[in-house]
Amino acid sequence: MRVFLVLIVLVLYPNMVFGQPIKVSIGSDVNEKGQVDLFLTLENTGSHAVLHIHPMFHFHHSMSMMTAIRELRPGQKITLENYQHPPVLRVGTYPISAMVKYKTLEGNEKTILHSDSFYFKEPVQSQIGGSIQSSGGVSSSILKIFLKNQSDSLKNIRMMLLLPPGMVAENFDGMMGFTLRGKAGKNFEVRVQRGPNVDEDRFPVRLMVEYGEMLKHYSGEIKGVIQFTPSWYSVKYLKHFTVLTLMGLILAGLYFRFYYSLKKGNTNG
Repeated sequence: MRVFLVLIVLVLYPNMVFGQPIKVSIGSDVNEKGQVDLFLTLENTGSHAVLHIHPMFHFHHSMSMMTAIRELRPGQKITLENYQHPPVLRVGTYPISAMVKYKTLEGNEKTILHSDSFYFKEPVQSQIGGSIQSSGGVSSSILKIFLKNQSDSLKNIRMMLLLPPGMVAENFDGMMGFTLRGKAGKNFEVRVQRGPNVDEDRFPVRLMVEYGEMLKHYSGEIKGVIQFTPSWYSVKYLKHFTVLTLMGLILAGLYFRFYYSLKKGNTNG
């Protein structure tokens, strides 16, 4: 039973058991250009305050001093930011270590070493561009899709058309694929059936394009709008157009009636 309790304490409070009241953790953020931001978090998990804390990072055979902390009380946590890490250029895992020196209330000097790592992934950009245009009637619309291979090498591409709920593409079942030679373009059309009980006429649509090359996966998307009926007309305004048309016919009828009555009166006179 005692051994079991000791194991629990070791798991939950390792710093206290091994005489290190400060819990150290390292966070990192690497952007597409290889710029590295580091975050060092210090937490006093002990029962007494620690004093004169001097944290620093070690990377690439250099040292970066960070802001000194005068005191860290029990339960207190603080995060320090460091932007001094050199930019990384190659894909891979980079080790990072932090050293934290501090003093106890008794004046004893202590040192904590903590190691971690971050991963840099080379950004990949799709070389397939294009556009989506739309034209059609009330019940269906035709998407006119243009794709362009902007590189010099051929691409075996796969595509997936993302439509609003209820819309169905007649000749685009799930995934489609073909080969585009370097600098080549391709036009094709996709007829889309309008969904039932839909009042709107314009909907966003996306074409997901992906291909593989040299053990890398490239993906991108082409955005467009699917349009049912002409741009100046909308099904949801059908009632309004009907009322306006009837009012126009009534006014025209009254006008001609008044015009002919007036003309007839002048003739009799």
